[in-house]
Amino acid sequence: MQKAIEVNELTYSYDKKSHAVDNLSFEVKKGEIFGFLGPSGAGKSTTIKLLTRLISPPPGKVFILGQDMSKVKYSFYKKVGIAFENDVLYPTLTGYENLMLHAKIYGTPKEEVLDMLKKMDLFKSKDKKAGDYSKGMKTRLVLARALVTKPEVLFMDEPTSGMDPEIAAYVREIILNLNKNGTTMFLTTHDMNEAEKLCDRIAFFNKGKIIELDTPENYKKRFGKQVVTVEHNGQKKTFSKQDDLTMLTDIINSKSFDSIHSQEASLEEIFIKVVGRGLKGEA
Repeated sequence: MQKAIEVNELTYSYDKKSHAVDNLSFEVKKGEIFGFLGPSGAGKSTTIKLLTRLISPPPGKVFILGQDMSKVKYSFYKKVGIAFENDVLYPTLTGYENLMLHAKIYGTPKEEVLDMLKKMDLFKSKDKKAGDYSKGMKTRLVLARALVTKPEVLFMDEPTSGMDPEIAAYVREIILNLNKNGTTMFLTTHDMNEAEKLCDRIAFFNKGKIIELDTPENYKKRFGKQVVTVEHNGQKKTFSKQDDLTMLTDIINSKSFDSIHSQEASLEEIFIKVVGRGLKGEA
């Protein structure tokens, strides 16, 4: 298995009394979309800062594309895109100028900047100051800046935050197409529906540790109820694997049912069950 991200027994403390990140180990395969979900105050932001070297990690603990992140030089960041929800844009510069400033650092040509603005549906607003952009436009501009160097690994925080449903769906399509072409992605979000649509595997993170790590499908199989509810002649009947299913097959064969629903748990319900609180920290 080729690894895009490798974390080995990573521990970090701000006050040397408690650990924001506690002996954390995991791997992300090349070409994978990896979800990293945790409630507020769980240590998620600290972990991401260590992975991207916004906080310098200890030697030998964090590797991206085989490179020890405690030692990498700035030129390596052409291979790593970072798009955080509260990322800093230059508000008095235009959208185009914000992208060009970033692109020039890594030698990305003007033509690719213009193509990226078109791809993110920002071309018509390219000469407008970034400070006058809507929240959704700023989110797209931050993502455009992260993508303009064609990174091999992309870190994203709330990639569709503040967007209307049509634009959010369009951006998800861009993300999935990039992934199909080989870009590895590390995603954090408070939107479980988005995580389920995008992620190959999802880590549930709390108190500096990964509590569970699995695919969305396996989470539902492990924690969901394996039952089917049928509405038939104004009544609801529930069937499990242990029941005699003759009645269920008779109802299905007669085509007299009004609705059929599986009772699998949502990722949000599973997260609360496993972690004990929701993504925003509520019990």
